[in-house]
Amino acid sequence: MSNDWPYLIGLAVLLIVFNAWVFLKNRKTRILVSSYGDIQENRILISLIEIFRRKNPEIQVDLVRYNWGEYTREVLGSTQRGTGPDVVTMEVTHYTDFLLDGLLEPLNPYFISDGLDINAYYPQVMDRFFHDGYLNAVPRDTAPVCMVYYNKKAFDEAKLPYPRDDWDWDRFVETAKKLMKFDSAGKVTRWGFIEGWTMTEAWVYDAGGSYVDDIKQPTRWTFCDDRNTLKGLQFRWDLIHKHKVMPPHSVWAGNNDTDSAEMFASGRAAMILFGLWKTPRFREIEGFQWDAAMIPREPSGHIDFNLGGTAYGIPKSARNKKAAWKFVKFVSSEEGTKKLAEDGLSQPALMKVANSTDFLDEKPPLNKKLVLAAMKHGKYPPLCRNWFDVKAILDRELSPAWEGKETIPQILDRLRPMLEAQPPRTR
Repeated sequence: MSNDWPYLIGLAVLLIVFNAWVFLKNRKTRILVSSYGDIQENRILISLIEIFRRKNPEIQVDLVRYNWGEYTREVLGSTQRGTGPDVVTMEVTHYTDFLLDGLLEPLNPYFISDGLDINAYYPQVMDRFFHDGYLNAVPRDTAPVCMVYYNKKAFDEAKLPYPRDDWDWDRFVETAKKLMKFDSAGKVTRWGFIEGWTMTEAWVYDAGGSYVDDIKQPTRWTFCDDRNTLKGLQFRWDLIHKHKVMPPHSVWAGNNDTDSAEMFASGRAAMILFGLWKTPRFREIEGFQWDAAMIPREPSGHIDFNLGGTAYGIPKSARNKKAAWKFVKFVSSEEGTKKLAEDGLSQPALMKVANSTDFLDEKPPLNKKLVLAAMKHGKYPPLCRNWFDVKAILDRELSPAWEGKETIPQILDRLRPMLEAQPPRTR
């Protein structure tokens, strides 16, 4: 019996090695993907995760979601604790903190070795995610805030031609005035125009104004001293208080895009400035047909507006970077962004998909192609840590103007020393 022990031990070792081999062979690589918002906002990403899992059964993808307002803090905190994501979904505003905090893995080695064609994406979008020669995230979609949705029934009632993409501020104001509607007591029952929220940036950029001296490498705030910034702010003030075509804060607070969208959907506002992401909601409207036109140009012909959008990056702390890159490449690929295009929710960052019938699907808005031409006019927020803090100051200090209690020049004089006290922080 004692002579059998070597064989039994050898057999046991072989079984252990075989079982270990089987375990390792069948063990899945796990990656964690972070995103923001609720299930409804993430349904496209969730469907893409399922497709990716079927194509790559050896990779387990788990999704963790955080609230929008807590997203940056939660992702940075989890990374510091060692429990952070392998792939981070980010809006362009999140990207600033992630970049300047050193969170993001430079992707040059990945896209170069895989032959990813970065020239296939909108150059304006790709430029946002390049810093010091390194690509830090791959864009999925872009979001030009340049669409004036309009109620065709209201235009027909007022016997007005539908707006063209080349209209200017003067034509826009005259149109909005004629779309106003009142009851027998003189109360407004339909406003000529409303914004999705308080869209100060839209008119500042549209007038040729600025917030900083250089968006990607800001060193000082130019907001209070740029004459074109004053022009854009004054135009917004005029819409409310001079032309009286946009509701004042006593009617609409300007901080809830759901309220403004419902004012348009219910016919209480004939036009609304928004981005493409409200299209699914507006497609549910049954009371009237609608379409969209480009934001009107400043009278001299200048046109700009703010840009948003989503991208995917890989934290330096990611545990499975190879699998993470495989996922990033898939969701930002032609196959991945087609799902986005079909939904109508966002404009793909891949130019080929944005120009395809998957996106230009002949569903409302019929003039969806305007966002393709719009891309060369879009501008991103300043790339600095304290942009949100400064924007909060600007919103707070400008509020009395929108309420009609102060003039724009008075407020800019008061703002100047506040901004000088906290220059753009890029470290």
